[in-house]
Amino acid sequence: MMKLCMIVIGFCLIGWFLPSSAVAAKADGKKAKLIAKYDKNANGILDGEEKDALRKDYAAKKEGELKQYDTNSNGKLDDDEIAAIKPGAGKKAKPEDLIAKYDKNANGVLDGDEKEALRKDYAAKKDGDLKKYDTDSDGKLDDKEIAAIKPGVSKKDKGKEKAK
Repeated sequence: MMKLCMIVIGFCLIGWFLPSSAVAAKADGKKAKLIAKYDKNANGILDGEEKDALRKDYAAKKEGELKQYDTNSNGKLDDDEIAAIKPGAGKKAKPEDLIAKYDKNANGVLDGDEKEALRKDYAAKKDGDLKKYDTDSDGKLDDKEIAAIKPGVSKKDKGKEKAK
């Protein structure tokens, strides 16, 4: 009887938490479709003419699918609003996500051109997810700072490492 109660409670908890993640995935799916529609050079970023095309489509149809991204309701999409269309925008990237994004040869280490791509992205957006790795706050990511981007190392674990 106790096992049955635990199983029922487990399923109830799963049902309770599942919808919130499903809603988030659905929102990211809409954003991913928009990125795919406008990102003609397939670099994962809307830039230059791609932003212009998005703005033109929004101007032509103010009540369309892009209206929700005009967060200041001024009838235009500014750069920050367009940046928010990126799937997962507003979420903090985890170290494993960053490694997966830049580790093109999938060896688990950021090296050579991968480091340069990471540095270029950080230089382009100093207040992004990479800012926390610029430990000396010099506006650049050196090899030591890049090496600190490791999955599964929490602040608590870092404190233990320093104590050793």
